[in-house]
Amino acid sequence: MNIGLFLSEGDGEISKVVDVKYLAGEYTGDVSTRVLNNLHSAASHRAIIREIEDSKLEGVVLAGESPLFYKKTRNGELLLSLLYAAGINPNRIAITNIREQVALPHRSTPDEATLKAKVLVDVSLEKVRLSKNVELIEVSPRRAVTVIGTTVAALFAAQRLLERNFQIDFIDREEVRDFKNFKHQSMPTLASIRENPNARFHVSKITDFYGYAGNFRINLENEVKIRAGGVIVAIGDDLKYTNELYPFLRLERDERGFFKALSSDTAVTETVQQGIFLISEQQKLATTIAMADSAAMSLDALLSQNAIRHELFVSQVDEAVCGGCGTCIKTCIFHAAEIDPVKKLSSTNIKRCVGCGNCVSACPTGARDQISGNTKYYLSAIKMLASYKPPSGAKLLYVICEGCGYPSLDYAGITGLEYPTGVMPLSVRCAGRLDTQFILEAFKQGFTGVVICKCKDDHCLNIVGNTDLDRRANLFRAVLSSRGISPDRLRIFGVSDCDGASCVTSAVEFMNYLKTMGRS
Repeated sequence: MNIGLFLSEGDGEISKVVDVKYLAGEYTGDVSTRVLNNLHSAASHRAIIREIEDSKLEGVVLAGESPLFYKKTRNGELLLSLLYAAGINPNRIAITNIREQVALPHRSTPDEATLKAKVLVDVSLEKVRLSKNVELIEVSPRRAVTVIGTTVAALFAAQRLLERNFQIDFIDREEVRDFKNFKHQSMPTLASIRENPNARFHVSKITDFYGYAGNFRINLENEVKIRAGGVIVAIGDDLKYTNELYPFLRLERDERGFFKALSSDTAVTETVQQGIFLISEQQKLATTIAMADSAAMSLDALLSQNAIRHELFVSQVDEAVCGGCGTCIKTCIFHAAEIDPVKKLSSTNIKRCVGCGNCVSACPTGARDQISGNTKYYLSAIKMLASYKPPSGAKLLYVICEGCGYPSLDYAGITGLEYPTGVMPLSVRCAGRLDTQFILEAFKQGFTGVVICKCKDDHCLNIVGNTDLDRRANLFRAVLSSRGISPDRLRIFGVSDCDGASCVTSAVEFMNYLKTMGRS
């Protein structure tokens, strides 16, 4: 396979710690390698696409900023979109985080940082080599929006969309909420919506919610079924309603338990779920209306496309080894695992599957695997990460979930925290994906300890991924003991996405504890 490796100097921020040119020299002849000042300028984009065309690349590794940069920064995904357009399958793209998780936290030890960066790049190259192409589908978006909440923010956003001829369905536990200090300014807008034949109000609970941006399916307690291209959530500071909606919407939550936007600076109404927008009410009405207009405009732009493309990062089934036992059905909270009525074997409902991988870890025969990170890759990655030899000798496999673990480690680097290079990160889509054989493999390969950094309770985007991990891993401690491995060498930490100090402090304390254990 022809793979391109594009190394970023991060405008000097990365290259002053990590010897980027040395890294490039290590892959001469193996892959097409380019060193760029950064990965996000128009000139860099052109250079990358030109290299893809000239070298007929089938896979790409981007070594620079965190993967979260592409997901949580407005237009950050532009480079990824260009790669897709150039013919690179989304599952053949890997991102090596050498800024937040190498250069920033290891700035005092540049030689060690460079060696660690080399190992992380090797892992990314392996991921591209071992990944299968993910299937792509296109959804023709419905020009219909469901607005959850009847707050001031909800009304002004809905009115903008009604002006653009959208069908609007309001859902709330009460028909209209208290407008508080803005009743006088909001009543004309409410009257306008009441008179519009494209607006409907539903006082009912949501009982089911699934689908993609462009085509969401929402079932209500009163047996009403709604089809919507997009969703706006504007429920104010109603924590009880937030808790009720959380299992359906799967949005990130802040420390207080409220839903939060994708980014507090460049994406204040977007969320981690494409097609679902969030409007938080502000003290000033003008600010609330501005956010409502922003959400409405973004939805209009999204749903005005001819088609919205989705990558099916779902769980797959190897029918040759499936026993049809139904364990995956009991495990999947999203009702995505099914038994085929004809074959009597497990299958996946792609409209419901979120790709968390919980069913993969639960499958007793190994029939299920995850398209975004297959078992063969994870076992190979653990072996590669174990090849790094830190000066201190102590080495942790630091398993981080995409929801909270990964951003917390990023945040540690961004805020200037330093920690030993022996903390070796392994990213999993969800903590529920962590198979116990990964833990055993880590100790087999020589890791001093294993840390699993998962979401706190009620913060997991996959609802039960973190709690299922707890149950599975804690039961596995008995197996470790039977193999002569102290269960104390396995730790599980629950963190929030901005808990950088906590996650790093816990890891360093654990590492020091393991050194003491080794001496005793």
